Amino acid sequence: MMKPRTSVKYLLGIVCALAAIFCSGLSASALAQEHNIGGSPPSELTSAIELYKKGDDKGAIEALRRVTKKQDKEIAAWYYMALAYTRQGKQNDARKAYEKAAKSGEWLIDAIYASMPYLEVPAKTGQYKGLLLIAAESAKKYLELSSKPSRSKREEWSERAELLNDYAMLSEGEKNAGDPDLAKVYTTRQIDTKARIISRPEPQYTDEARKNQVMGTVVLRGIFAFDGKVRAIRVMKGLPDGLTMSAIRAARRIKFVPATINGKPVSQYIQIEYNFNLY
Repeated sequence: MMKPRTSVKYLLGIVCALAAIFCSGLSASALAQEHNIGGSPPSELTSAIELYKKGDDKGAIEALRRVTKKQDKEIAAWYYMALAYTRQGKQNDARKAYEKAAKSGEWLIDAIYASMPYLEVPAKTGQYKGLLLIAAESAKKYLELSSKPSRSKREEWSERAELLNDYAMLSEGEKNAGDPDLAKVYTTRQIDTKARIISRPEPQYTDEARKNQVMGTVVLRGIFAFDGKVRAIRVMKGLPDGLTMSAIRAARRIKFVPATINGKPVSQYIQIEYNFNLY
């Protein structure tokens, strides 16, 4: 039996199919239902999406399942499957498909990091913007379809949606700011003045971690963006029992003055460490 696998090269073909999303302000779901397939994505996926667009939900689901058996991290296939299930009124199946799409988006981010130096990541994420937007929306939809999610689950999936959206928009600096320099992310050696932290909230110990006496360090990597927001947080080293998510939430609340080059605010790579000790 062939082992399901997905490659970054393969996903480039899917990006062509979702090119309309790259340059539109519409929601991912609206575009996904209305856009015309372009480029040269795998024909089986193209056919499956066409079945969905024609209203053949049963046929689309069957075809999309064949796609995911071959490519288990295929974001677009899981997303369209969720849409088809939703239209059939099968909310639980739709929720599971949205979960797969969102987590496949995280896989894509990891694959991008593994395939190139992290300094090149912002320039490359633009190629995958459509897929990451779909993954981000899938995370939101998963949460919406979850029955009475716990506070920790809601926080986990809200953070996942924000993270995916951050990476989808990582290459938007030039478009939004009107200055090519603001589309880049710099190291501390490349800037005139480093970002200056104004306030750094401490993460909270969770009851479960305290009960299990979990101790150690959470290491995060992210970006102090030119607009004063902490973006694209990735976990380099985590801890169990909710401490990693506690660290991420604390990092997102950091207030800072952005780094500058020639007096202009720029985005800067940062690494943040949080130590958790009970004694």
